[in-house]
Amino acid sequence: MKKQRRYFTLFTILLATVESKILSLYSLIFTLNKYTFVKVHKILLLRQLKPIKLYSTNNII
Repeated sequence: MKKQRRYFTLFTILLATVESKILSLYSLIFTLNKYTFVKVHKILLLRQLKPIKLYSTNNII
């Protein structure tokens, strides 16, 4: 039986590099999205939408 040496090909090295970069980018986007959503949610809870004029409800009498 012949001994075969297996080397990493350029394609596999490129694929591993791209995969690690994509995972890093995904993690960054997920973290930013999580904190941004929490901030927006807190702001919306603090500011409650209220009508400007309570008496202008288009009541026709």
